[in-house]
Amino acid sequence: MRILSLTVVFLIAATAAGAAGSPSVVAKVPIPGGVQPCAAAAGGRWVWVSLYASPVLLKIDPRKNAVVGRTDIGFGSCGLGFGAGSLWIEDTNSSTVSRVSVRTAKRTAAVKVGSTPYDATFAYGAAWVTSYGVGELGRIDPSRNRVVKRFPLMLATGVIGAFGSVWAAGAEEVIRVDPQANRVIARIPLSSGGWTAASADAVWVTTFDGLVRIDPATNEIVATVPIVGPLGDPAVVAGQVWVPQIRKNRIVIVDPDSNAMVRTVKVGSGPFVVTEIRGEAWIPSWNGTDIWRLRP
Repeated sequence: MRILSLTVVFLIAATAAGAAGSPSVVAKVPIPGGVQPCAAAAGGRWVWVSLYASPVLLKIDPRKNAVVGRTDIGFGSCGLGFGAGSLWIEDTNSSTVSRVSVRTAKRTAAVKVGSTPYDATFAYGAAWVTSYGVGELGRIDPSRNRVVKRFPLMLATGVIGAFGSVWAAGAEEVIRVDPQANRVIARIPLSSGGWTAASADAVWVTTFDGLVRIDPATNEIVATVPIVGPLGDPAVVAGQVWVPQIRKNRIVIVDPDSNAMVRTVKVGSGPFVVTEIRGEAWIPSWNGTDIWRLRP
């Protein structure tokens, strides 16, 4: 295991930040106040944004940078993914996953899942959802709209599909699931595992201490980038890892080549989730009234 010291990280970051260009703001899509926009996803030719404080999914036209539709879903929505012609949105307070057709913009199913779902994605022909309250990763069969397999994982939080596997992070470990065999093929010990992202050759997981890098070839932690939290759900944009620093209203950009922070970018109030969409970063302002669209 290779752990970079805090001093080394900041020295590298200071040098790189001076040379790197700052991302440009393409748009700030306005939305009503008090709805707590959480996460974004692409589906069809639209961008969809979940609202934690309102049981509504927003439909955004990226050509106009404007909200053009609203769909009723469950309460406390946040993490979402696209697959099988649908958006799959975890409804934290309703303990469901809403399935929304991108063609009709209508909810076609409310799939009952374990208590307090925290994240959802679609990968390898199935929807996947973490249930923080009950402690599990669930697999949803889109042909039946129900959970068909459950994998125990204490305080399950982030989930992502990458490198032929589904990776989910929890309080004590990251589990790697083979979607073909439908079983756990690796358990990687990690304290306070949170949110997840994947780059060309790594899986990234936030923790209380920063951002951890896992090598999918060995299933081992190979680096830790210290970042002051609390941290939100990261994404890989233009080959770099964008990590939300929620209370600082900014994004920390980490270079996978050096495993170091190279820049911070000021964004809207309370950024919680970064999503890469067609080479750009979409970042809803949890505490604000807009959705930031940035181009690297």
